Amino acid sequence: MARRFTAVTAALCACLLILAGCGSGGEKTARPGGDLVFARAADATTLLPPTTTQNEDIWTLQQVYETLTLNKPDGSGVEPGLATDWEESEDKMSWTFHLREGVKFHSGKTLDADDVVFSLNYARDQEDENNLWAAEFDPIKDVKKVDDQTVRIDLKQPWGPLPSYMALFAASIYPDDFGGHDAEYMASHADGTGPFKVGKWNKGQSLELVKNPNYWEEGVPSLDSVAFNVVADDNTRRLQLQGGQADINQEPAPLSMSQLSRSQDINAQAFTSTKILYFNINNKEKGLDDPKLRRAMSYAVDRKSIVEVVYAGYAEPATSFISPGLAGHSDKVDSSQFDMEKAKQLVKESDHPDGIDITIQIPSGVADRELLAQIAQQAWQDIGLTVHVQKLDDATLTTNRTNGDFQVQVSYATSDVSDTSQMINFLAVTDDSGIRSGYANPKVEKWAEEAVAEEDPEKQNELYAQIQQQVADEAPIVPIAYQRALYGMSRDVVGFEPYVLGTYGLKETKLKH
Repeated sequence: MARRFTAVTAALCACLLILAGCGSGGEKTARPGGDLVFARAADATTLLPPTTTQNEDIWTLQQVYETLTLNKPDGSGVEPGLATDWEESEDKMSWTFHLREGVKFHSGKTLDADDVVFSLNYARDQEDENNLWAAEFDPIKDVKKVDDQTVRIDLKQPWGPLPSYMALFAASIYPDDFGGHDAEYMASHADGTGPFKVGKWNKGQSLELVKNPNYWEEGVPSLDSVAFNVVADDNTRRLQLQGGQADINQEPAPLSMSQLSRSQDINAQAFTSTKILYFNINNKEKGLDDPKLRRAMSYAVDRKSIVEVVYAGYAEPATSFISPGLAGHSDKVDSSQFDMEKAKQLVKESDHPDGIDITIQIPSGVADRELLAQIAQQAWQDIGLTVHVQKLDDATLTTNRTNGDFQVQVSYATSDVSDTSQMINFLAVTDDSGIRSGYANPKVEKWAEEAVAEEDPEKQNELYAQIQQQVADEAPIVPIAYQRALYGMSRDVVGFEPYVLGTYGLKETKLKH
């Protein structure tokens, strides 16, 4: 009997070895090629970089266009991009950039200094009402061609952060004179030097990027194509990822992360980020133009509970509108206090002691924004305000913000450059672009200008701390939480690593086949 059992066991082991051998031969490995499907809540709105503030646009365009410098993945500074090196003049009134040789645009034109001069002058054109980032480049006096491979940027004043701002997506480089086209044409087409070029764009549904076979960096990209599919509803994106119709789910609902992580086929990850969630308040609206009432709204928000209930611990209460991931964040400022009695008292002291009627606009199908709005609605009603919640599609939300047609919106922002001044300008200074909050404080603008010109980092951070305190006191926006960047990914996706500043480089991403 024992001999028979041994023989059967041996036969079974042999079969298992054969099966195991067959299985190992069919295992997927990461290798070149493949078509990545990216599910996200909103479509791109334009392919012309300086004319948008939407992250879906920005993160798409950064695969297509490139800049003189590139943000380091950890957000600590910049590294060479289309410029291999650069230097500041002794008098600190100019910077010289030396261009990478042999780089070609998707149209086949070879990159030269004329392209850079045209692109940067376009980016800083403040007379173009469609250019939402021109004010960011205000310290620039002139951009000049030195020779075909060299460009000099002259300044109105010393500007140490300039190399960081050359990594801003709005400073993307296109062919001189848009290659014979105009801005309207470029808004729906693209001609960059990036690892991917634009393929098909079915607006409102999907935007396809295809591999640039002539990319200057050898060996990348690996992927043949990337499809950004528009799936507005959080739950539908989750189901598509779980069902294999999508490889990456951008921004899954925080409360779904634990469910995703239980699947053996999905990798649910939270990445370090400079992302800040906030209520964008229209400071020009009657009632909301009163700092006391806005501050009351801030005191009424229980950020610690929101972090636990809405964001499942994937966030921290925001003490300032500047993320701790940026060097200029001040630990001395704390606008996160929760005090309902103080909030009620401020409403009584305001110009509207009987409260006001406001509407919170949120994107449809985004669970965390809806829950956040509901919590704020109850809290603000408890201090005497009448509050409504309005769900809108993403395009309408953007149009409303641009036109100032809102009272309160649930929004988020990530820093686009490693220097703190960019988030200062975007959220607290530059009303002609950015979030259109209508906030304008001469003291804040003065401190921001002084900080940019300040060479001593300690003194610069002192100015940034003053700005953060002033914003906390006047509450032109209500910071809620610092959130990590959430992604759900198929385990067939390899090398996808979002950067601290929010973007991601798909040229490093591979698929297992």
